[in-house]
Amino acid sequence: MSGVPHANTIKKLAVAGALVLGINTAFASDNAGSPMTAGLVMEKMPLRERFSYVAGIVEGLAYARFRKDTAAKGGNDTSGMNCIYGWFYTDNTATMDTVEAAFRKYADRYPATLLAVLIKRKCGE
Repeated sequence: MSGVPHANTIKKLAVAGALVLGINTAFASDNAGSPMTAGLVMEKMPLRERFSYVAGIVEGLAYARFRKDTAAKGGNDTSGMNCIYGWFYTDNTATMDTVEAAFRKYADRYPATLLAVLIKRKCGE
């Protein structure tokens, strides 16, 4: 089925989502009262947890894109969602380098906002 994420991709994403929920609870309790900025993520979040956190945001943005594109088309449209998945998962080492550079440069911004900008540059709106 063209345009539909592969089953293994979905499994990986489900695991990433589960990790994000568990990890962020612990991270959030240690940083209660601090705005969840990109700088806080880079400074305080352990590297092994950062990927799962970013993947969770990417998943949310990809699903939001799917919903937006589907509503505009009047039927399932996975092209934007697949572009986002391709951008993030094809070479996630290079992508995370790009994400982390943006997080460092714009440390006072929210991670989801920065990811939305990076995704828009690659996949449009």
